[in-house]
Amino acid sequence: MSTTPTTEGDLLKSVSRSFYLSMAWLPEEMRPGISLAYLLARATDSVADTSTATSERRLDTLRLMGRAVAGQCRTEELAELRCRLGGVMADAQMKAAEKTLLQRFGECLEMLSTLPPRQVELIRRVLATIIEGQCRDLTFFDECPELQSEEETWEYTYMVAGCVGEFWTELGYETLGERYASTERRELMIQAGIRFGRGLQLINILRDIREDAERGRSYLVGEELIWQNRAERLLRDGLDYAGRLRGFRLRFAVALPALLGLSTLRLIRRRKNQARVKIPRRKVYLLMLRAAWFSAWQRAS
Repeated sequence: MSTTPTTEGDLLKSVSRSFYLSMAWLPEEMRPGISLAYLLARATDSVADTSTATSERRLDTLRLMGRAVAGQCRTEELAELRCRLGGVMADAQMKAAEKTLLQRFGECLEMLSTLPPRQVELIRRVLATIIEGQCRDLTFFDECPELQSEEETWEYTYMVAGCVGEFWTELGYETLGERYASTERRELMIQAGIRFGRGLQLINILRDIREDAERGRSYLVGEELIWQNRAERLLRDGLDYAGRLRGFRLRFAVALPALLGLSTLRLIRRRKNQARVKIPRRKVYLLMLRAAWFSAWQRAS
């Protein structure tokens, strides 16, 4: 993959338009680390979701990807990984963008080596957690169709999204320091980032709850309404997190996904059939205006 911003941005936009909307507004210092971490995580997610491959094959590939990101693969293992991702795994993808991403995974690894050491460390840590969560997801449901406790749900939401909020916050402080948020609030902001990530993942779970049930999976223990209310609280905490960031661009990049999540939750609460909810494009533009208004008038502490 070309390391020019335009090419990288095009790839990011093609695999997730909503995330690209936020990333494009980030300060320049944060963009390389955030965008590369997302592309690596999206690649592992594509492998985890490749239903035409056996669970064993996906697990083996995910673990190999994890070792590659961690810089622990031998030359022959990297060659095998590139061949596997660019061949059978890429061919199994329904979306052209995800096929291209898997074919370019090796180039993403090369980009990782160009970042400062501390950013590389943060990316490797978050990817290790995400891949562990994806592997657990593949193995757990082979034995049991549902999570058994609320604690398991909270652990799952941390491993696939809460850790991303933690990573985002730490990268922000690493690249911007006091220009990100008050350093005196660093630990509080990290915990707030984790809660926000969990809230966004709960929205994904609630949105897909019927499709997951058809696949024999259940991520929630207890009443759906209770989890809807919890998701709303966490997303509103996300808006509070956004308000404590320093600078319009930072606040906008975080406020927008919070507002998109809250809008999705309203659609979830109103749906009366099996249809998958989706925010209309016109509504997305209105939410962008609302995020801009919020970001312009908010004053970080």
